[in-house]
This record gives sequence, C-alpha cells and structure tokens, in this order.
Amino acid sequence: MDTNNTQDLNTKLSAIDKALAAAKARKAASASTSAPMSDEASAEQPTVKVKKSDADKAQRIADREARKAQRDAERAARKAAKASQPKGPAHMKKLDRAAGKLPSLNDQMQLTFNEVTTNFSAEQITSLALHLQHFNRVKATERALGQKVETGFQVRIIGGDPRFIGMTGTVNKAQRIRCYVDIPGVRKPVYLFTSDVEVVTSQAATGTNG
Repeated sequence: MDTNNTQDLNTKLSAIDKALAAAKARKAASASTSAPMSDEASAEQPTVKVKKSDADKAQRIADREARKAQRDAERAARKAAKASQPKGPAHMKKLDRAAGKLPSLNDQMQLTFNEVTTNFSAEQITSLALHLQHFNRVKATERALGQKVETGFQVRIIGGDPRFIGMTGTVNKAQRIRCYVDIPGVRKPVYLFTSDVEVVTSQAATGTNG
C-alpha cells in the first residue's frame, strides 16, 4: 500500500512540475511578444541620437567661431584704416573747425588773399589784419550813427555770425542798436547789431509805406 501511495505522489508532483513549466513558457512568450525591441537594440538607439546631437553642437560652435572671426577681421581692418589716417594735434583740429565756419570769399578776394599770404611775412600779414579790423570798426560805427534800420527794410548781413554774412533778409524788428532779421531758409530771426547790416531797400523804396 505504501508503494501505491508513493507512485500516486510522484505522479501528482510530475503533473505540477509540468504545469509550472508550461506557465513559465507562456509568460516568457507573452513578454517576448509585448516588448518593442530587445535590450540590445534598445541600448544601441540612444547611441545614435547622442552622436547626432554632438555633430549638431559641433556645427553650431564652428559657425559661431566663423562669425566671430569675421567680426574680428572687420574690426581689425577698420582699426588699421583709422590708424593709417594722419592725426594732427588737437589744437589744429580746432583751427580746422574754425576755418570751416568762415564765410566764403569771391574769386577776386580769394586771389588777393592767396597773394598776400604767399608773398608777405607773418609780421606784415598781422599788421594788415589789424588795419582791416580797424577799418571795419570805423565803418560799423559810421553805419550805426548814420543809417536808420526799420521793420520791413531789406538788408544784407555784413557782420556778426559768419554763417549769415553775405545773406539778404528782411528786418523783423528794429531797436536802437540791434535788430532781428528774417532770412529765407533760416528758422528763427537772426539777432544782429544794426552796424552788422547794410540797407538794400527801405519800405519807402519798395512802395510798401505810402
């Protein structure tokens, strides 16, 4: 009887082992079907992405360095061009700016100026400049005493701000020794001494005052 019991037990254990083995086989088959790729394939994919990202990053760095090199070259070229230009003393720059503000000379006066500055010494040129300055003061005084400037007069500017010398305008307002002159193209009336203007026509001459 013991022999029969032992055989039955072995048979039952054998059946259990087979059932467990079959369950394991089904589980393994199910896991294999549901997985998108093997572990090995999954490990290879990120490697490709990393390599592509590195290539893009290297290209961006190369482009950035190329642009920087171009900017540096252009900056160096501008600096070299600026350095090659002759630089005078600071006070000479001021004199050049002052010269640019001087009124223009007509052809005859320019020839006279060139002749004087070429053929005479600095001493004689200084003396001539002082004589001319005195002459201008005398004439300005004569005009201030003998000339009457009134609103509406057409005047030519012969003194004052060098920017307006030689221009013609209309007296906007007249005072005892000063006047305001409207000049075409100039936004505000120009403030001058009456000795800085020369009357071209008066109201009476133009027929605007009776």
